[in-house]
Formats: sequence, C-alpha cells, structure tokens
Amino acid sequence: FAVAALAASRFRVRTLAPLAVMLLAIVNLPALFNGNLIDPGLERDQSPPTAWLQAADELSASSAEFRVMQLPGSEFAAFRWGYTADPPLPGLTTKPLITRDLLPLGSPGVMDLLLALDDRLQDHTLDPAAIAVVARYLGVDTIWVANDLAFDRYRTPRPEEVAAIFDEVPSGLGSPDSFGEATANLPDIAMVDEAALSISSIGNALPPVQLVPVLDPVSIVRVGARTVVLLGSGDGVVDAAAAGLLRGDEALRYAADLTGTEPSQIAAVIITDSNRDRARHWGHSQDATGFTESGGDANDVLRASERDVRLELFGVSNREDDQTVAYLDTGLVVRASGYGEAYAYRPEQRPAMAVDGDPSTAWIVGDRAEPLGHFLTVSDTDGLLRLLQPPETNAKRMITSVRIDTSEGFASDFTLGPESLEAPGQLISVPEHTPLTITITGVGTRVGGNDPGPSGVGFAELGIGTHPEIVRTPVTEVDVSPNTPLAVVLTRSRVDPRLRWRSDPEPTMQREFTLPAEHEFEVTVALQRNDRASDQVLAALDNTAGATANRRLSGVPTAAGRYAVDGDANTAWTSPFVDAVGSTLTIPLNGDPVTSFTVRQVVDEQHSLITGVRVTIGSTTLDLAVPAPDEAANSVVTLPTTATGDTLTLTVMEIDEKTTVDRRYVEVTTLPVAIAELTGLPTSEPVPLGEYADRCDESLVTIDGQPVPLHLSVADQIAIAAGESVRVTTCGDGPLALTEGDHRVTTSSGLDIGIDVNQVVLDDGVAAATEIAPAAATITVRRTRTTRTATVAPCPTGCWLIMGEGFN
Repeated sequence: FAVAALAASRFRVRTLAPLAVMLLAIVNLPALFNGNLIDPGLERDQSPPTAWLQAADELSASSAEFRVMQLPGSEFAAFRWGYTADPPLPGLTTKPLITRDLLPLGSPGVMDLLLALDDRLQDHTLDPAAIAVVARYLGVDTIWVANDLAFDRYRTPRPEEVAAIFDEVPSGLGSPDSFGEATANLPDIAMVDEAALSISSIGNALPPVQLVPVLDPVSIVRVGARTVVLLGSGDGVVDAAAAGLLRGDEALRYAADLTGTEPSQIAAVIITDSNRDRARHWGHSQDATGFTESGGDANDVLRASERDVRLELFGVSNREDDQTVAYLDTGLVVRASGYGEAYAYRPEQRPAMAVDGDPSTAWIVGDRAEPLGHFLTVSDTDGLLRLLQPPETNAKRMITSVRIDTSEGFASDFTLGPESLEAPGQLISVPEHTPLTITITGVGTRVGGNDPGPSGVGFAELGIGTHPEIVRTPVTEVDVSPNTPLAVVLTRSRVDPRLRWRSDPEPTMQREFTLPAEHEFEVTVALQRNDRASDQVLAALDNTAGATANRRLSGVPTAAGRYAVDGDANTAWTSPFVDAVGSTLTIPLNGDPVTSFTVRQVVDEQHSLITGVRVTIGSTTLDLAVPAPDEAANSVVTLPTTATGDTLTLTVMEIDEKTTVDRRYVEVTTLPVAIAELTGLPTSEPVPLGEYADRCDESLVTIDGQPVPLHLSVADQIAIAAGESVRVTTCGDGPLALTEGDHRVTTSSGLDIGIDVNQVVLDDGVAAATEIAPAAATITVRRTRTTRTATVAPCPTGCWLIMGEGFN
C-alpha cells in the first residue's frame, strides 16, 4: 500500500490508486484508520481558503483570452493550507493557467520559455525587467504570487523575497492586489540557512495571494506585425527582455526553426548565448541544468545518466550550429564519467575546471555518492602530470590512488599523498602526446575535513598548462539585409551566492560570437557586486579599509568582519555554517596596550557560541577562554599579560555547538557563530581609501583583446557597493565598430575585484526599433470548449497569426 500510494501521489499514476485501496482491503488495514479506507495523512480540506476563492473569482470575471501565471513554480502544489499535489487553480477558475510543475505541462517551446523565467527566480538571478515581457509572450495578463507556498518542502524561493520583487513594481507590471489576511509564512520544518540569518523581512506577514497585473498584455491567440529572429532559446528571450530589446508583442521566431522559405520582413536579429547543449533533469526545480557541452548529439559525460532528459526544443536531432557550445581554446579535450553529485547538476565542477589554470576551481565527482571508478580522460599531455586536489576545502575525503592508462597499452597505479594537496601538485610521469584516462581507485579520509556528509573528490589542476574554456554562441545563418538591426546578448551563468553548496558555473565570461556583416554597436554592460568577494575586496568598493574576516556567512556582505567593530549592536560579523572553528577576525589597533576586551555575541537558537579564542597582538599569542555571556550577551575576556601591537587577530578555537538539519541533504549541520560587537579595544578608525569620482574603467570587459572603457559614475559605484545591479555604457561618444566574422568577449573575475559582469549587450538598432510599435491587425476570437475561430482583419504588409496555446 505504501509503495502504491506513494506512486499514485508522487507520480500521479492514477491507475495505482485503486490498487492501493484494493491492497488495503486484502490485508484488512482499515481497522488501523478507524474503519476509513483513506490514510488520514492523505486527507485534504475540501474548501480552499477564502483568499484563494476570492482571487479565483476575480480571475474568472476577467477575460479567458489571457492566462494567469503562478510564480514561483513548484514541483508539486504544496501550500501552507494544504498539499493538493496537482495545481488547484484549474478547478477554481475558468481562466487558463500556466505554471511550472514537476514535468512539462505544455509544448516544448512554451515550457522552455516558462522554465527559463522560473529558473532565474529559483536561482535568485532574475532581472525583474524581464517578467512583463515574458508574460506577454505567454499570453499572461495576471501573475498569481503564491505567498502561501510551502517553500520549505521543495526549497522554492522564500515568499518574502518574491513579494519584495513585485512590491517594487517592475517595469511593465502594475501594483499587486492582495487577498486574505496577512500572515507569516513559517516553515513546517526548521529552515535555518543564510537567508534566514541575513534577511530582516523573513517572517513578516504577507497576504496569502497577490494578483499582479501585466500592463499592455497580449492575448493567447494574437497577431504579430513585427518579426524578430532570435538565435537561441527561452533563456535568450529572458536575457534579451532584461536588456530592453523585446516588448513581448513581436512575432518571435527562433533561428533554429526557420526553414529558408520564411517571409522576408524580419525587423531585427538577436544573437544570444542560450540554447546551450546541456543536460536537464526533472527531479526538482533547482540545480536542474548541467554544464555547456561541445554540441551535437554526443554526450560529453561518458557515463549515460537516466536523469539526463533534455527538453528537445528543436527536435530530437540537434544541429550544432543552433546550439551554444563550449570548447577548450587550445584544442585539448577533457571529459569525465561524471561530475558533482548524483541527484543534482553542478556545472561549476565540470571536467574543464581541472585544466583552467585556476586552483580555486576543480573537477569534482562523487559528492554524497561513491567516487571509486569515476574517471577523467585527457586527449594529450607533454609526458608529465602534476595532480593537485582542491587545496582549500572542508572535504572529509581525498583521492588516495589512481590508475592511469592509455589505449596503447600503458597502465600504472599511483598512490597520492600530501604533495597532491598542495600546489603545484604531485608529479607523475606518463607517456607523451597520448590520450590517457585517470581513474579513481582509492579514497580516504582527509585530515581537517568537517563536511557534514560524504564529500566529493577530484582535481583542481592536472598540471598540463592553462586551457581556457570558450563558449560559442549559435551560428545559424539568417537571411537578412546587412542593414537589419542586430544585437548580441551575452549573459554569465551564475547562482545564488548564499547557496553554500554551489559556486558560479562561470566566474567570468569567455564568449565567441559570429557577425554576418559589419555592425556598429552601442555597448551596455550589467554590473553587480560579487557577494562572495573577500572582506578586503568589498571594503575597497566602499573606499574604506578596516576590520576584516577570513570568511563569513556565504554570500552575505553584511556579515563581514567590519560589522563586529562598527559600534552598532544590530549588525554582526557572522561565520559560515560548518566552518565556525578556524574563522578569524583581524582588527586594526592604534598601538595602545590591551589588557581585556568584551565580546558581545548573538545569543539565540540559530547560532553557536564561542567558548575559546586565540588572540594574537604583536608578538603575543594567547589561547583564552570566553566566559559564558551575561544577560546582555557580553563576555569579558581578560589577558593574563598586557599586549601591544598594530592589529589584533582573533581566531575562533572552541564553540558550544548548536546544530540544524539542512534542507538540501538532511544532514546535521553546525550553526555559525556571530559577534555583534567587540568593545574595550583601542581600535583605530577605518582608513579612507579615497573619494568616489566618476571614472572610466578598462578592467572589466575586453573585446578581441582590446579593453572596452566603461563609464562608472559616482552613483553607479555607490549602487554597486550597496549590492544593486546597474547598467553602464562606454566612455567614448562613438559606437563600437566590429567587422564581419568571429569575435571574442572576455570579462574580469568578480572574486578578484568585487564587481561581476553579468551581461554584455551589443546593440545596433534593436532597442530603438522596439520603441516603434507597428500597427497590428485586429483579431477577434470566438471560442467553444473544443474550438477557436480567429478572424483577422487585413494586414497589407504581412503578419503572423500566433496560436499561443502551444503546439502539441
């Protein structure tokens, strides 16, 4: 019964439900449920909340020629008031619904576009400017904001963060209309994470339902008078919409769909780095896409995975020209049997990371799984390897032995020791200029590791040089005039910096694109603070140097070391989860002697407590106990001897550990420590590094090896330091002229300078063309339950009839 009922509810195999009831009758289990044939745990209230009924009635009173779109999506319909499994709105309103579910519920094109929008929302990387445009393409006139979603069940975005997006009223949307009494959406299971510890609005009361109007909506069945061709897929539509290149009422065609016999009135062409050749799984809404592969039907992961079920947007057979693909610039080919973890994709741990020349990135495999037998293949070497395992990590496991073999008969086993854990790595001789396979044959315990689970293993570098990975955009030919407006939209793949298990798949952008003709472009670049940059780098963005920490709460700049000595007890330096012990604060002093100081900790059930520290002042190093906090959360630490120096370094050595169960792996995880204030120290004032001034920055973007000077105003710099996203243009007055053919775009690393380049847009007239809306022919639609009859008025210059219900 348990298996059948689970299958019936989880996978919606309706035919299994009678089987479950039949099994109940056979084994006479009804007595366990007071004579009922239904498990009380599966019972549902027959009436949804009043707020839902009222909002649904309002939708039913509006036009059924438009859809309602629920955001965020969820694998199953789980709300704080009940778990219906299937979306409840189709049973409550006559208005068509579009929403992300576990599996695609519509045609590939429609689902791909919806997933592109919702993926960004799930990953906290969505530019709100894209929402209204995508809603119009999907025939949406209303967005249902599900503030009562049981977000903890499937780790969907917290409702407070989603509601905040719409409260800001993004371009093209109206103000939210609220239904029901505002109530705090509190998780059924404790969910203590970086967001819970850093966002003050968590737990605020929200109306259960909000309806957000889409301004100037476009009906499901409609006419398009302006045709735009996009090289890419739904991700490219979202990116181009965010860049202001689309309105949402165009007849949007994908270049991969063109047959060569299309009407010639193409108003604009947009090249994007979407339609990536990559894996997708459908197990959950996060970590759902793999790394960008080399194109075509071949799979760059050498062990087939049943979880890799790609949404074939343009048919089963993929044309490489239509795809965004990746390759190593030197011609080296590196592949692997797998990467990351078994039940989620981590493209940042792909094989190319073992040869990129950056020891802070790595090929990782077997996380929370068995790594033995996994392998890496390399197409060529110079006869020497320097195998370097990730040098800085909290991993509990390491590779202890490998087998290296070639197709020409060489095979040898090698033991890996401490040399492989420190740069430059362990030296190993192999045959020259021969493809080889490195297979993991032994895994052991890594000293000092504190990962709550069985961590992955791998190689940060193979020691065979630096091989940059280039991502090439689609090169599908589109037959248009050289004067047709054209834009190139390049967007960096990234993740929520607060997600401690992940890192950005693309720390920088390395792009190649092809122009069909010469164009002169206006350049716009989207910049944002890198929230994982070091305390020192982030302080430089604020033009101030002061106290710093060697680590902090992942992706939370407001947890930096300076907040332990800022004189404000409402702010705090907070350590990471798991890695509290070993966390270090470095505080500038004015040189006066130190005899004691007071530590005010954050004392609650969401933080561990510091009980012992190591203090270094000048040449004096002392291990000291931290007394239990008093009623004001203060602990006075007294030095046994007076110490003098220019800095104080405080290292957390012992803690009174508190734990939580994380919602990703269900592992017991150590909660961080936090210091609200360190007082009684002769601290020096933060040192100003200079004044903000308008500047022309040539360090962020290069095209074809030449720096692109970007104008950063004082307002831009202040906004970036505050964590806002800004769009900047070039310093010069003239456009950027690029010739026909291939071009390269390279961006800097936000970890190094604190500023991420999230998007580069080259535009030759596309944005300007969006401001001129051609007159569209009128259309009337008559509908029955099974038919649509569309009557289109004359459109003398040609137009498209768009059946936006999807093609199935």
